[in-house]
Amino acid sequence: MAARQVIVTHENDAKTVGISFRYVDEERKIDRIFNFQRSTEEEMRTLLGRITCNIEKIINKKRKKKKDDEPPTATDGVEVKMVKLSDGNDVPEDMSCYQSFVTQANNHTLVVGDIKYGIDLNPPVVKTIDLPKNIMAGYYLYPVKLEVMFGVAEESLFQWFKSDGKFENDNEAQKNLSSITWLECGTGRIYHTTVEDIGRLIKVIVTPCDGDRRGEVAEVTASVLVSAGPGECPFHRRQQLFTSHLARENCLRVVSYNILADLYADSDAARTNLFPTCPAYAIAIDYRKQLLVAEITGYKGDLVCLQEVDEKVFLRDLEPALAETGLDGHYTPKGGSVSEGIALFYRRDKLRLLEKNRLILIEELQNNTLFSEAWERVQACPAAVERINRGTVLQISVLECVGEVTGSSAGRILVVGGTHLYFHPNADHVRLLQAGLCITLLRQVMQLYQVKYPEKEVCLVFCGDFNSTPEFAVYRLMTQQWVGADDIDWSSADGEHIEGVSFNHDLELDSACGLPPYTNFTPGFHGCLDYIYYQTDKFNVKKVVPLPSHEEVTEHIALPSITMPSDHLPLIADLQFKSK
Repeated sequence: MAARQVIVTHENDAKTVGISFRYVDEERKIDRIFNFQRSTEEEMRTLLGRITCNIEKIINKKRKKKKDDEPPTATDGVEVKMVKLSDGNDVPEDMSCYQSFVTQANNHTLVVGDIKYGIDLNPPVVKTIDLPKNIMAGYYLYPVKLEVMFGVAEESLFQWFKSDGKFENDNEAQKNLSSITWLECGTGRIYHTTVEDIGRLIKVIVTPCDGDRRGEVAEVTASVLVSAGPGECPFHRRQQLFTSHLARENCLRVVSYNILADLYADSDAARTNLFPTCPAYAIAIDYRKQLLVAEITGYKGDLVCLQEVDEKVFLRDLEPALAETGLDGHYTPKGGSVSEGIALFYRRDKLRLLEKNRLILIEELQNNTLFSEAWERVQACPAAVERINRGTVLQISVLECVGEVTGSSAGRILVVGGTHLYFHPNADHVRLLQAGLCITLLRQVMQLYQVKYPEKEVCLVFCGDFNSTPEFAVYRLMTQQWVGADDIDWSSADGEHIEGVSFNHDLELDSACGLPPYTNFTPGFHGCLDYIYYQTDKFNVKKVVPLPSHEEVTEHIALPSITMPSDHLPLIADLQFKSK
């Protein structure tokens, strides 16, 4: 902290003012940072008295530590006052803390003894920062819980350091923290750890920024040593063979991946019943998210549609990490109080976001006039109404192609749908209804944009975990354009038969990755649940990245495992725009 400045922080409508300054008295060997949080209404006489009292406490402690035969150094006490820059006179004692330090900050200076402090109001400040509780060699390392006040976290400057020596365990490292020599090892928000870092401590120094304005640095040291990773994972081999480069010109690489929300994995019941083959340490989110970030970034997708995304994982991990690789993104929570949802990331030099929508399907069914007749029919079966009252959402993102995928001079509009349909085994009727709502809503958005931009080509990509294998009606609706009211799936659950509802559309859709034997593999189930639907009249499938082999999937019996961080497999396909 600069020795001649007092840092003042005050957020709009806040009832307190933050005051921080460094006091140095070389004669008394004092070098101390003082921090205060005071009421905006507190009078200066009270505040200055508090500052004086705190400084004198430190002076008195120093005095008591001196030997009895040493003479006192300087006169006792330190005068603290706030003066006007215009004439050097003291500010009125009854002036409020808010007036003196905030509204009149440019006109005042704080004087402590012989030291004059300028007032720096609301510089960028690191409010919160931490490093992960699990750090593995060979993976991305970045601050978590990074929060910057009065600045932009993405503009912050980062310096990474590692201990010069290695330690046997975390406790040994923490005991020797004060004697560590730190070696600078990187800059930028992300540091890529190496095998050479195993056994070392890592720390980061962050300088918060707001444009050209910089704030005081913040420093955090990891509480754990860098540990060994799981070795080569199946996704590493897929990346080396198939996604070492970005998709070609006029192509979009599409990734769809259910990443297994920590919400569903982090419980004794989940570990015991759903995922008993995965060690507890490997199903923990601090372990899995390192693999997930490395896997997702390494596929070099242009469109990355994720399901079961914990909100915290999106904000703290995926969004900042993928931003470093050229992807912007947004998160769409499910309805209700569930803290997971859908995320879409898109390559910013290929695609520009025009619009994003969060549609809760049950609300659309009840309130959208497109579905008035269907809702009337559904209400005839109260048991079915109860089943469909879920928080399932449809995320609709509308993007404009830019750069090399613009196509003709008129350009292209891309409508991207993302969803995660209801999971229950005997709920095929619910999933069919949800799928019908989704495709109808997506078609409506496409039509609206075609009217708005008649000169542009409007294309659809619809990704997600549909929780439905190809023999059921959801797949038929997507690829055959119609499901009638007499379809067997409407009566998949006893007492919940939905009568008189049918869906149709005019889109020529197919599954970009075909129909693999499974995209989900757990001890209790395996099947093809995930799809990337695309318009066959608008795209050619240029490349499909093969799924891991069955031997790779079952190397550790089932998913997730120490090398595969989700119970689902990611689908990856390069879609090439057809010429008009």
